[in-house]
Amino acid sequence: MTIDNELALEFLRKAEHDLGSARLLLTGENLFDSVCFHCQQLAEKSIKAVLTLRSIRFKKVHDLDVLLSLLDDPDFNSIRSYALILNSYAVDARYPGDYVEPEQEEAEVALRMAIEIYEIALKKFGF
Repeated sequence: MTIDNELALEFLRKAEHDLGSARLLLTGENLFDSVCFHCQQLAEKSIKAVLTLRSIRFKKVHDLDVLLSLLDDPDFNSIRSYALILNSYAVDARYPGDYVEPEQEEAEVALRMAIEIYEIALKKFGF
């Protein structure tokens, strides 16, 4: 196994942690901003896992659209619209201010989108 393959699998493992965190937090009372943050992280780490598997280098960036552009994979193109939605949870959801707190339905939608990205990534690994 190459160093890139090991790192790619580590990205997947971290993505699994975000998936578990999002699911657990969704059962809590009004923790929907945290759910959405972990959904963005799940998507980001899933995409970075595939980039790493393919030895495509990337800067430390949280923008899913940028990462998907680097990946340029037709299987991910169908979920490209998710990037804009999930991107808003990367930073804004973590800090108070003008951010509008998500409701449960929004968090559930974010989780479905992130899981879809994660499942595409798993297929790229043959899982």
